[in-house]
Amino acid sequence: MNSEKSLSWEFLKNVAETLDSFRIRALIDGKDDILKAGIYSEDQYYALYFEMFDLEKLKYELLTFLKNKSKSNFKDLKTFTSIKRIDLKTILFLLTLLKNEKLVSIEELNEQIDPDDEKLSTTKLTDYFITVNDNVTGKTIYEPVQVIFDAKICSGCGMCAGICPVNCIEIINGFGKVNDDVCIRCGLCYYVCPRTSLPTTSMQMIQMHTNEIEDYGQLGTYLEIFSAQTKIKDIKNVCQDGGITSSCLYYLFNSKQIDLALGATMSEDPWRPKPFLLGSTEDVISSAGTKYVNNPNLSLLNDKSLLDGNFAIVGVPCQMQALLKSKLCRLQLEYKYRIGIFCMESFSYDGFLKICNLVDANVGDVIKTDINKGKFFIYTNTGNEFSVPIKEITHLARPDCEVCYDLTSEFADISIGSIGSPSGWNTVIIRTPEGKKLYNELITNDIIESVNYDNVKPGLSLLQKIARSKKVKCQKHLDEKRKENLRFPSY
Repeated sequence: MNSEKSLSWEFLKNVAETLDSFRIRALIDGKDDILKAGIYSEDQYYALYFEMFDLEKLKYELLTFLKNKSKSNFKDLKTFTSIKRIDLKTILFLLTLLKNEKLVSIEELNEQIDPDDEKLSTTKLTDYFITVNDNVTGKTIYEPVQVIFDAKICSGCGMCAGICPVNCIEIINGFGKVNDDVCIRCGLCYYVCPRTSLPTTSMQMIQMHTNEIEDYGQLGTYLEIFSAQTKIKDIKNVCQDGGITSSCLYYLFNSKQIDLALGATMSEDPWRPKPFLLGSTEDVISSAGTKYVNNPNLSLLNDKSLLDGNFAIVGVPCQMQALLKSKLCRLQLEYKYRIGIFCMESFSYDGFLKICNLVDANVGDVIKTDINKGKFFIYTNTGNEFSVPIKEITHLARPDCEVCYDLTSEFADISIGSIGSPSGWNTVIIRTPEGKKLYNELITNDIIESVNYDNVKPGLSLLQKIARSKKVKCQKHLDEKRKENLRFPSY
């Protein structure tokens, strides 16, 4: 069979458009620079390239499919998944890419539903109406992640620095910087950034191992919720609330399920955290406690010691978002557990210093910080306790945090905070089978004490209320940016 008979014109056209994509071109042209940088081995480079190529080609095949119809809907998308034997969440992610690249327009058809205390809106997505934009060539335009930095909507998660194949990005004090002399313009940083766009529908489907679109309310997908505290004495002496995050890592190290954990410790500057690879239970104890200053944990993902994937990642909501989005982007990051932390907002280091000055506390004397009952508390080694109402220091928080809707790390395996639980306890949200397995092992091995969240006051009602308030505030800021024609994340 000759090539003319075996290869269709559409197939060749889709391959040509894929090869002409800036993402693919940059990876081809930048191969030598990538291998010279030493972040990716040659095998990893080829694995990355072909994963990106296959996904990009599938995107253009979807575009071609949509072009053949005057208007497409959800049923058509399901037809395409059957033809290509691809799961629906991947197709919805590609549809999001096509929309963000202005290749298609999407009208959502929503159904009115009865409102309740847990829902933010009173509508449910029931269908899509999709049209291919006129004069579409299929060629997308390169955008650097620098535009996210400049727009002050960067979360400071560190993912862009952690996956950059030429190591040209750094996050300093919550702000990103790109070395343009080294950058190869591959756009991987922009592609995986949780503040360019976040395909939440597809990500929720990954979490729940489903092909159905659901509305998961204020807390995202989850299996169970508990209130818990550690039984490990060494952790009790240093932990923030119930010590469950530290207990998870402590157990995982002791049971030899992980060799490393990606988290945070203090730098040489007092109360300025830095990304840190924990390698032992001693590291867990020494790094315990919440740090309210932004820390780009994920920038360490390019560390060679993480190659075997035998590690856990501790992080705030934006970091959990970036990790799960990377699965849709097929970046093939391997790790054991995602342990998420509740987060309303974070501060830059300069912002934290201003809080210390505001309450007349010497930053060098601070031994613990906490947020509780609407106040920010600072405790010092001289036995003093300082506090200030949160509403008086909100202006010192990072403006980038205004566009984050997620309070409870909705895309983690297990999420941990203190809201809704009594003092000295943690609220623990079990989101995935992996998270459930870990939590059950903590109980079985007498690491923690656990009670059902239904028996805790103020419990679920308060957690949902605060989670909802963050979503409402986020939507307000997104609407303001939209009106002012400023860049904002697409959720």
